[in-house]
This record gives sequence, structure tokens and C-alpha cells, in this order.
Amino acid sequence: QATCHGRFVCRCGHEDMTQGRVAPGGLIHTGGSVVDTASDATQQDTPRAFSFPSLVLGGHRAPVCAATWLGEGQVLTGSHDCTAKVWNAKSGLCELTLEGHEAPVLCVACDGQRVLTSSSDRTARLWDMKTGSCERVLSHNGPVVSASFSPTGQVLTASSDRTARLWSSEGDALQKLSGHSQALHSACFSPKGEQVLTASHDGTARLWNLDGECVQVFRGHTAHVYQATFSSDGQKVVTCSADDSALVFDVTNGECLQRLTGHASAVYQAVFSPDDSKVLTAAADTFAGLFEVSTGSFLKYFAEHRLAVHSVAFSGDGSKVLTAGDDRAVRIFNTATGDCLRCFEGHGEHVYVAVFSPSFRKVLTGSEDCTAKIFDL
Repeated sequence: QATCHGRFVCRCGHEDMTQGRVAPGGLIHTGGSVVDTASDATQQDTPRAFSFPSLVLGGHRAPVCAATWLGEGQVLTGSHDCTAKVWNAKSGLCELTLEGHEAPVLCVACDGQRVLTSSSDRTARLWDMKTGSCERVLSHNGPVVSASFSPTGQVLTASSDRTARLWSSEGDALQKLSGHSQALHSACFSPKGEQVLTASHDGTARLWNLDGECVQVFRGHTAHVYQATFSSDGQKVVTCSADDSALVFDVTNGECLQRLTGHASAVYQAVFSPDDSKVLTAAADTFAGLFEVSTGSFLKYFAEHRLAVHSVAFSGDGSKVLTAGDDRAVRIFNTATGDCLRCFEGHGEHVYVAVFSPSFRKVLTGSEDCTAKIFDL
């Protein structure tokens, strides 16, 4: 659940159809596509390509729960093996291993020069991208579940100690954001970096200014809030909760504008479309959902997964949807029709995160099977 993008911020059932090859350093290069020839008439009308990874990043010794792109040429991963790694996205070689955390790494981010990691060991750490040396240790009183950079280089961390904290670009403590009554699940900066949004187990999200003042409390959920996210213009907030719903709020007055219902289980993630007109959700009921922001209307399910969906994202133009979940599958759907266009296979366990590259030509995934993978579109 703890994947942050900072400022950049399936079953393996077709092994007989493509032959993997082992390259120097133990990297497995697969690649290739096949077409699903299922007898169902609807599936024949909309054939799905089953694609295999072009690169397998296989250096972690425990689940990979955090992953992000560093431009097109590198990727950054975080793992329960207490390390983060920087990889060459073309060769698959590990270029840097960041060691120092004493418990699982939960979140990773990068601002181009520094890497930011957060961990269950109650710390976040700032690392030099060139040398891999740890520059600062940022401490909380509980696991640090979220960490990100602002556009101006400030650092934001959130913890199960019920606080979020603001730090300078050098790692000096600036503000402690206190007010939630239970553990925080996420925190993020507004698009311009002028405000902070937090989500908590206490069933609320809160809006803060950079002086540490809470300026809005977003209420309406009846269970804990997993995540809260800004719209691209910073005028709206969407929250998602264990109460099976997502809510859209007005940032200015805190009013709940829409209650997005239709899921039968907890909603783990909710994100706005690039034009802010729609919200995409990921839920435990095996579905991703699409909702109209202006009316709150449910539009469609993306219904190909067999187990919980944990990660969702829009393509840059909003025409495609990327999903990943516990059934080991990563899928791309047509936003308008809901058709499954591609299924990326190769992971052997739950997939925690799937993210498009900046060019939207590749997909990066992280999984419980201890690997990250890169797929070509």
C-alpha cells in the first residue's frame, strides 16, 4: 500500500508460448505477446494480448512493495529486505543498493539528486543518488508509511505515530502536523506544494498549510481512510476507505461533493483522471471502478481480476487504465469501453504496484515474489 512517486513520483500459465533467456548477471529477459483465443464471443470481438516482461529485476530478497520511474532510463524500488535499489531500465543492472534501514522499506521517492525512503524502523532516510551514502535520518515514533518531495524540495513524512512531519530539503525538522487520533496511512503535497493532505485510520482526511495549521477536516467515512489525493488543479480531494466508498471534497470549504459507491469491499486507492472529470478506484472486491466527478455516477467496472485490486493508474491522455492485484495479473483497459487490451504476465505472487513510465510506453511493477518487472506496451 505504501508506494509513493515523489516528484517523478496473472498467472504464469503460458510458459510454453515464449522462451525466456538468461543474460549475464542472471537477468531474465522474456518479452513477446500471444493472443487470447477464448471461445467466448465477446472475448473474440476484443482479443487480449498476453505480454511477458522485457526485463526482470531480480536482486531483492523479499517482497518489492514500492517502485517508481526515475525518468525513462532508471527505476527505483523498495523492499521488505530493508533495502532500496536503483536499476538501469535498459540493461536491468542494479546500479545502486541503499542499505541502512533495519526493517522493511515501505515507500520510495526521488527528486533527481536524492532518494527518499521510509521504513517500518520508524525512520525515513535521505540518500545521495551518486554515492549511495545516507545524508540524513528523519525520525518518527512509529513506522513511517509515506514519504515524498514537494516541488520545491521539502520533504513530507507520515507515520503510524499519528503525525505527519515537514522537513527542509536538507532534512531539518520544520513542522509536526498533529491532530489525527489514530495512525496515518498516507500524506501528500498539493500540486504546487503549498498544502499537505493526510489520511488516517481515524476515518478522516485533513488539509494543512505549511505552517502546520489544520485548515480543513474532511469527514464522511465510517471506517479508516487508506488514501487521500488532490485533483491536478488542487481544488478537489478524493478519499478512499474501508467503508467501501470514495468521497470527493471541495478543498476550499471542506464540503463533500460526491459519494462514490458501487464497490462491495474496501476501496484501497482512488485517483483523478488527467482532466479531473473522473475518479478511478481499486478495491478488494476484485474490481477497479470508474466514476463521474460532476454527478458521482458510477460509469463502469474493469472486471477481469479474480482477487483484490491494489494499484490503479490512468495513462497520460486518460484513454487507458492500468490495474494490478492479488491475482498476480497486471492489466490495461480501454477507459471508454472497459475492454481489457493487455494482460501482463510473469509474476508469481501478489502485485503491489504498477506504474506507467513517463512516456507511457512501459510499465513497471513490484511484487510479493521479490521481483520488479518492466513490460513494453
